[in-house]
Amino acid sequence: MPKCKNIAEHSSEYLDHNMPWWKRPGYWLHIAICVHCRRYINQLKLTIDTISKSPDAVPPSVSTEEIQAIVEKMKQSTKQ
Repeated sequence: MPKCKNIAEHSSEYLDHNMPWWKRPGYWLHIAICVHCRRYINQLKLTIDTISKSPDAVPPSVSTEEIQAIVEKMKQSTKQ
């Protein structure tokens, strides 16, 4: 069964149904048991629903490469 950290890291895959079928039961079971992860998933669902219903929701004009560079920069700054 996955740990809480795995649930957080792969929550978008789980919610978007992009997770391999053989991993989904373990995630479902963990979420059913763990109140903290269940709250996290529910908050993420609510956030996604709210943003998708917003008339002003416009995708950012940032490339995937730029986003990846920002994420890497943030990872490096937290290691220091």
